[in-house]
Amino acid sequence: MIGNLAKIRLIALAWVAVFLVSAFLAIETIDTIEQVGLFGARPPLSLAQTILRILIGAALLLLLRVFESALERTSLLVAAAAAGSTALYGFGLRSAGLSAFRLLSHLAAYTLFTYVAVAKVAVSRRKLKATRAIAAGEG
Repeated sequence: MIGNLAKIRLIALAWVAVFLVSAFLAIETIDTIEQVGLFGARPPLSLAQTILRILIGAALLLLLRVFESALERTSLLVAAAAAGSTALYGFGLRSAGLSAFRLLSHLAAYTLFTYVAVAKVAVSRRKLKATRAIAAGEG
């Protein structure tokens, strides 16, 4: 029972970290939109950064096999599209539409991940409460 409690706590802590990172990145994206606008020029990406975006997009698509909820899967698809748009930008494709899509898709992905993280923490809290109730009934 103790191992199960530790596992639930660890999962909840991981989702709290996802929440914090996603919320921070959403705020940072909003700040970028305020500073340069949706169509403003952005500095070019290095080849390493472009490759990293491709790898992130591929990893997100692989995670579709793990997550089953429609909201979780939608979040992964939006994030993969955001990573793909950044990779296109890294390959030199520059347009106002792509710039706007990059920023808005990143903002949508971060917002969705923030929401999913809150839901996952809530599930973990319910599981923790149920596990404690079971443990109290046994003792």
